[in-house]
Amino acid sequence: MVSSIEIKIRNESKRKGLDPDEVLQLMEVPFEWTGDSYLFDFGSMSVEKLSDYIDFIFRKRGYSLGEGTQIDGVYVKTRFGDSLAYKRLPIEYRYKVGIYLNGEKTCLEISRAVHGGLMSADKRVYGENYLNSELNKIVDQLQFLKPSIKGYLVCNKCGAYYEVHKDESPEDFPDECECGGNFEYIAIPDFPDEKIVERKKTATPTEYLRTPAALILVSLACILSVVYNPSQILTLGMVGLAFSMIFVLIRVKSQELVLNTISRRLFYFLTAILFFAEGWGLGTMPLPTDNYNANMIMTSFFMIVAVIFGLGMIFKVFSPDNPRNFLDPPL
Repeated sequence: MVSSIEIKIRNESKRKGLDPDEVLQLMEVPFEWTGDSYLFDFGSMSVEKLSDYIDFIFRKRGYSLGEGTQIDGVYVKTRFGDSLAYKRLPIEYRYKVGIYLNGEKTCLEISRAVHGGLMSADKRVYGENYLNSELNKIVDQLQFLKPSIKGYLVCNKCGAYYEVHKDESPEDFPDECECGGNFEYIAIPDFPDEKIVERKKTATPTEYLRTPAALILVSLACILSVVYNPSQILTLGMVGLAFSMIFVLIRVKSQELVLNTISRRLFYFLTAILFFAEGWGLGTMPLPTDNYNANMIMTSFFMIVAVIFGLGMIFKVFSPDNPRNFLDPPL
């Protein structure tokens, strides 16, 4: 199965009149199948830098680090069967990752670890294809992973090329090749910004629960206000509480909200609407005269929390992966 990255490179090559196969060969990271694992050669890239990118790729696919470290550990993901009668039986993927120096080269070795939870009709129907197809998808992404290079200048006549690194520009290179041909720029598909990778690496599990926890608190404040102010605020609180429970379950399950960018932006927008609606509800409700000051302080506190997190979610709508958002780590 052709990966989306390869399709993007092929389409760009064809638009520029270049041979897609030759361009792909330039951009691919050398790797081989050693009999029980894939072995990648990442050249002079540092072990620490490579481990950050490998960790990012696995986490984007819903994995978490089950054993060891990013440099030498096992990534684990659990999903459920596709068969109607066995949807509740788990399928567990486990892949061992080893990053090490071999002379002057940085190597990455990926192999299947012992898998569990495969006692379902899905394995009997599909066999090892479940495991192989999942591993192939990971390999497809790693195959084009050259973070230090942002593109190539390829001669449209003889095939000579220059590697354009992240601190360089295509304008720094000659326009014409020695053979008389012209250089065409082919961009490598975007890979994660290093600041985002580092932010994900340092984020704790509690940070991923910060926003849903704030929504739970504000929703409970709306619900409890029904004691002396029965109104639509109760409905807002109930909706917010239900939404926050879904938020918590998703985050606890994978520490990430594994959705595409559009879906994530919509999710953040709905969260912001709930925060602002509950903050407005708390701000407009009449307070009882008994203990007025104490009630005012508590209500103001929850209103401020709602407004701050609502603004944070709006920020996430426009920039979902910005590492500067302290309220919610990038996904």
